[in-house]
Amino acid sequence: MQISCSTLVHFIFFIHMQERMLSHSGPHARGRDMFGLCCLPGECVLQRATLVRKKLSAKEGGGWLAGTLFCTDFRVAFVPQDSPKPNDNADPVLLGDHDVALASIEKVVAVGPTRTKLVTPSSSLKFTPEELVLYCRDLRVLCFLFDRLTPEKQAVEITHEIAKIYQPLKPGSVLSFQNAALGSIEMKQFLSNRKRDLSMNWFESSADWEQELERTGATGWRVSSVNDRFEMATSLSRFNVVPQKVLDTELKKTFAHFHEGRIPRWCWRHPRGSNLLRMASFQNNIYHEKDDIRNLELVLFGGQQLCVVVDLAEEMPSPPDIQLAYSRLRALCLGDISASVSVPDDKWLSSLEGTRWLDYTRCCLRKSAEVACLLRGGHLTIVLQEPEDRDMSCVVSSLVQVMCDAHCRTVPGLQGLIQKEWVMAGHRFLSRVNYHRDGEKEEAPVFQLFLDCVWQLFAQYPSRFQLSGDYLLALHDSLHLPIFSTFLANCQRERSRPLQHLSQSYTQVNGLRELPRVSPQDPTDPPLPPVWDWALQYSSERQAHFTQPATQPSTVPPLLNGNLNTCLDGHRQVDGLPGLVFLLSKGSFSSPCNLLPWRNGSGSGSYRKSHRRAPSAEMLLSLERLLKVCSPSEPSQEPQEPLLPILLGPCVKLWKDCYLRGVLHAQAFTHPMSSCLHPVDQLSWEVQQLQQMLVRSSTSGQPDSVSKKQEPQWAESNINQNANNGTFLFPISRSTHTQALTKAPTVHTTTTTTTTGQNAASAQPRPISREGSKHTFLFGHQPESSSNQRYVPTPNARLHKNSSSSQMF
Repeated sequence: MQISCSTLVHFIFFIHMQERMLSHSGPHARGRDMFGLCCLPGECVLQRATLVRKKLSAKEGGGWLAGTLFCTDFRVAFVPQDSPKPNDNADPVLLGDHDVALASIEKVVAVGPTRTKLVTPSSSLKFTPEELVLYCRDLRVLCFLFDRLTPEKQAVEITHEIAKIYQPLKPGSVLSFQNAALGSIEMKQFLSNRKRDLSMNWFESSADWEQELERTGATGWRVSSVNDRFEMATSLSRFNVVPQKVLDTELKKTFAHFHEGRIPRWCWRHPRGSNLLRMASFQNNIYHEKDDIRNLELVLFGGQQLCVVVDLAEEMPSPPDIQLAYSRLRALCLGDISASVSVPDDKWLSSLEGTRWLDYTRCCLRKSAEVACLLRGGHLTIVLQEPEDRDMSCVVSSLVQVMCDAHCRTVPGLQGLIQKEWVMAGHRFLSRVNYHRDGEKEEAPVFQLFLDCVWQLFAQYPSRFQLSGDYLLALHDSLHLPIFSTFLANCQRERSRPLQHLSQSYTQVNGLRELPRVSPQDPTDPPLPPVWDWALQYSSERQAHFTQPATQPSTVPPLLNGNLNTCLDGHRQVDGLPGLVFLLSKGSFSSPCNLLPWRNGSGSGSYRKSHRRAPSAEMLLSLERLLKVCSPSEPSQEPQEPLLPILLGPCVKLWKDCYLRGVLHAQAFTHPMSSCLHPVDQLSWEVQQLQQMLVRSSTSGQPDSVSKKQEPQWAESNINQNANNGTFLFPISRSTHTQALTKAPTVHTTTTTTTTGQNAASAQPRPISREGSKHTFLFGHQPESSSNQRYVPTPNARLHKNSSSSQMF
């Protein structure tokens, strides 16, 4: 056989390249340097654009950052021009500080000299984009400005490429996205060798639940494995905590009396002896035998004489309500720059109240604080009841523990709490987050609502939290990344189903039925890491901001609690009647005869009907009244004293770092409007004018020496105090308040010293927007303070095609 010289050269070159690739895929080579981008193993760069500038948020320092924009099969990455060379020996990090995953992008907007366009996979772009705006599902908005030296072909192609691949069109696209990030052989080996965080409780084994019982000091309870094969309840975890007096053979008979078999289960024990349980609604038309009644009451009361059933269906918002409120909040905070639609400034705050998102946040905090006060009373059982026990019961039970248990205010504690009350309890993460985007029938941001409530507590009691606001924000953003096993299933059974052979399942209606055999997990499928592997998501510098020092007060200070009376008598005596049960609904106690189905008839002789108020009703006044000042009758040294939230309108704030971090970017490209100021800036300007009038009127008849001292005291004013319905747009702290005032317009009065001729013309300045500028910020944002407000383009700046747009800001 004759082989040509060129064929031999190509063969030798192929062998050389193969050996080179193998040498780079050793155990220590974690990434590849592609044009300065540190790619994940197996990640492919599809398009790139050079000489691009990214708009930085206020938290990032503001301004523009020059670099290179990449589009891969996993993410949109931006590499600053001064960034160090990637280290191939470092462990892979999924996303850089300026990156966004393709699955997190919601829409792509191209901005031209005279128009904006929403770019879709099927749309055509008839102009060269000058700016590229990416709207993300986590409420981020990334803005990129193409330089005048950026090749027009690169700007057009990378815009089309991002619009073509960012949105999964079917469930299989999510798997393609996961394979792009985790599907390489090296990445699979790397993930398989990852060790779990041992500082947190995963609640995946019986020993984990035993550890929680020991930590809380709960006695009289045991861990049951009767649901080990998910035969009793498919949506519950394998292990559940039940009273010790109930045997597994007796416990099996109780599952049929509750919706989806979600029986009353222990969640947490208060240091004063109260227990927190949760359950689903009762099944109707079920015959209750005498033995069943005994077991049901043992499970329900948990060894206590008094039981309070908290009905969450009456007062708490439903998942469709939460979804509607969240959609309105997104539309309000981000707007729609492709359609040039924005809310007028004078209606922004009323529109914020109209979304009802803050109302739902306040409702969750109020109900959780009410339960926390009941648990603080001691020696009773609180049972949270929800029809399906998979949404709002997760929110309330978790918030109660965050308020009462200092361990849950640490990073390992909160992660273990989410594992216990959300992941193992069967919250429908996959359906609620809707990764596949196959309709919004079951989509609802219930977990985001919980994170918002935790942030409200953090904003009011920052020194009592070991975790930081950056950690809550990182957890919020990770929810929208469909590569974590934590969020890619609706219950523990779905997470473990590919790893086992389940031959049959039990339901109350069909009994035991055969299930199709499920093959073991395909070895080609990438292993999905848990969301708690933060080193896989963020750099060590970012992780350092997840924690902060936490202190515990030596004594309990007076709390502003209004509608919650915390003057509880720890030595009160309950009635001697065994098995008293009360219903807490809409802020009042009652004892309806049909609360427990088996007590409707005359089968329970030890129970007598009682419609009088419960002994604990005196501790809770009407929940509709505003908060009032009260202090505990016995100041305690316990760190478990509840962090009762302040529920007044101004104190439930908008999570600015989450919901408003993209508003500046989103409004930066709208068409000029007659009033482009943010409502807070407008209100601050009006307050400034009123202060000037007051100063002039108060100093009209006084000597000049006195009038010079009457300067407006901006440091004592709150620029948010005129917010509609008492709702703050921004959480004002001392540091942020000072920063806001430094950016406010300078107050000039006619009674101060004489100014120069240049400043005399602007003695009473009104913050105005640039009508002739193409870029208009909703917040009236201006560049860094300087004498010359004009934008001077750098040598790499793109020149606008129309002469009227020579100024950018």
